[in-house]
Amino acid sequence: MSWIYVTEAGAKLGFRQGKYVISRENEIVAEVPSEVVEGVTVIDSVQVSSHAIVDFLKRDIPVTWLSTEGKFFGRLESTSAQDMSRVKEQFDFLDDEKLCVDLAKLVVFRKVYNQRAILRNYNRRAESPRVKAAYDQMRILADKLHGAQTVDEVMGYEGAMARVYFQVLSEFLPPAFHFEKRTKRPPTDCFNSMLSFGYTLLMYDFYTAITRTRLSPYIGFLHALKDGHPALASDLMEPWRAAIVDSFCLALVTHHEIDESYFQKSEENGGVYLNRVGRRIFIQAYERKMRSVNSYFNGKYSWRHTVQMECDSYRQAVHAKDPSLLKALVIR
Repeated sequence: MSWIYVTEAGAKLGFRQGKYVISRENEIVAEVPSEVVEGVTVIDSVQVSSHAIVDFLKRDIPVTWLSTEGKFFGRLESTSAQDMSRVKEQFDFLDDEKLCVDLAKLVVFRKVYNQRAILRNYNRRAESPRVKAAYDQMRILADKLHGAQTVDEVMGYEGAMARVYFQVLSEFLPPAFHFEKRTKRPPTDCFNSMLSFGYTLLMYDFYTAITRTRLSPYIGFLHALKDGHPALASDLMEPWRAAIVDSFCLALVTHHEIDESYFQKSEENGGVYLNRVGRRIFIQAYERKMRSVNSYFNGKYSWRHTVQMECDSYRQAVHAKDPSLLKALVIR
């Protein structure tokens, strides 16, 4: 199966004779058989024909629109993704505070476990005392997490552990990519820019997987419910941030696949963002990662399929009101 990304300004995405056709300046760039496409991401000023839109809806293929900075514009999806009986189960689950707290602790504990795994694995070579101290501090906070009584307490520990983690992550990076803390809107350095773009791509992989379970991506248990924010996608992807995005961003930089020449500073908000070539390299690397095979969920599956398996397990957890059924990712 394929995921189509259309990133070139002025490009057109159409549909002809069973194929999605990408063209630019009246030249065909690519043709993809419709039956192998599972999703589409469109970046900025790309034209999508009405024929393509109708076929996307018929085939239940989601289309996500992002800005060049990774901001979410909107999404095209079929109404077949709506199942109000399952949405009601989500709200019923939220009514039980203990269930939400137990699920929140499970997800955040797995997140910090994966963050610590990244620090441990990279520090085997770096042997940084600063990283070792951060690793130990995160373990102490994770132990305290078990005693949290509310979701707000869980989020407090999550924020404290994240600050410690990001303060030392740049120990493994070349000088041009060093940063002191996580910055988001806007990202103020090259590595934060990569993290933000990667988290956006991952979030909408989770969004797609959640809608395929017929649940609502906007009804979460950890992040506060907020208009326009897919809280559940944010919740379920938490353990995956370090495992997928942080790890492959580190690999891109340390393997010199991306350097500081692939970034540009926005005159509008002063943020730092990947340029056109940088986005293409980054997206290709992200797709390689998501299509690669892992064996974390009792078998060998692509990372994208594993995302779907986790979202399916969340649906089961909600239906049974049993947080232990959630298969939240833990890496080694």
